[in-house]
Amino acid sequence: MPLAKIHVLEGQYDEVRLGKVSEAIQNSLIEGLGIPPDDFFQIHHVLPRNRYLHTPAFLGQKYSDDMILLELTYITGRPKETRLALLKLLDEKVVAAAKISPDDLVIMVYEIAGENASFGGGLAQRARIATRS
Repeated sequence: MPLAKIHVLEGQYDEVRLGKVSEAIQNSLIEGLGIPPDDFFQIHHVLPRNRYLHTPAFLGQKYSDDMILLELTYITGRPKETRLALLKLLDEKVVAAAKISPDDLVIMVYEIAGENASFGGGLAQRARIATRS
């Protein structure tokens, strides 16, 4: 159950370009985490300049107006190696799809316990997923 929140600056991403980013993210999640194709949850935030604020550079990375801030939330339990490989895969696919610098993809991953998510009916359908290190 990955939830992807994609934040971009207004005017930088038209529907076609944002669609390519969306597809690249979903394909990365399918390939990297092994999720089924119909496990698709995304929110696209297209923000005006006065609501999309960030430093021009951080930790040796330089950001342009094309910067994408990608927030991923999913249920905990995947090994560290899988999570690190997912970051690389996302960078490869999204950078190519959006035609941006690798510096312009910032990814934040949030892992939650299965009992903290409901897919409807007030049920925690993933409450019993075993945690792996």
